[in-house]
Amino acid sequence: MLLDIRHETTLQYASPVNYSIQQLRLTPREDSTQRPLNWRVQAPGSARRSVDAHGNIGHLLTLDRPHSELSIVVSGTVRLTDADAWMPRDSGTLSPLSYLAGTRLTEADEQAHAMAASHLRARRDTVGELLDLSGAVCGAVRHQPDCLPPGGASTALDAGFGCSADIAHAFIACCRAAGLPARYVSGYLIDAAGEWAAPHAWVDVWLASGPAPGGEAGWVSVDVLERALAGHGYCRLAVGRDHLDACPVRMAGGEAVTRTLTRVSIHTH
Repeated sequence: MLLDIRHETTLQYASPVNYSIQQLRLTPREDSTQRPLNWRVQAPGSARRSVDAHGNIGHLLTLDRPHSELSIVVSGTVRLTDADAWMPRDSGTLSPLSYLAGTRLTEADEQAHAMAASHLRARRDTVGELLDLSGAVCGAVRHQPDCLPPGGASTALDAGFGCSADIAHAFIACCRAAGLPARYVSGYLIDAAGEWAAPHAWVDVWLASGPAPGGEAGWVSVDVLERALAGHGYCRLAVGRDHLDACPVRMAGGEAVTRTLTRVSIHTH
């Protein structure tokens, strides 16, 4: 499937600022599930392109003139594969073991350890166990779309609610507590009819027993919020240890931003 995407993010400031800097991760990754055919990043100021340790293509955007609003537009076409899209294979340089390390947002508390012990108890690390765990996490953390910025796994499990990023963080915390490498994924969820897309977050888990033919080890993508495998209908932007590593727009001095507007439109053919 060919997917044309246009994504616009507008940042509005409480008062004019003379300088701003943002880390953009708004360029689709190239892996076994997708290939960007062309891609453009349009924004005022200077955008320096780089590839980070996770294999994400990023742009460091700086604007050093007075502004009270900043608009970032990215657009292009991505070819998505239909087969085995829930088993992404990429050429990242980091070992899967890198994704066992905890972060502030994915720290496993007592509840995460208990859920891991209950749902991944046999360490058979099967797809069925991961889907069972996703149901348990969604049962423990009620989805609250406007609960931003993410507070982390422990905060969401304590409160009993959280945004989609924190539901992913809670799932990652449980996986890492059981010794399973897990990484945060940001991207777009595309509806089955191909009429709309929305920013979304899901999780890759490394299964040593291997979902691929022959038992080869590899990543398995789980949409925790949907309690399903993240296969057909997902476009991947970035991966990382948590939201901060992979979020599409990371703002420095974000306290000055009073409103963020995001619009995504697509066309499939």
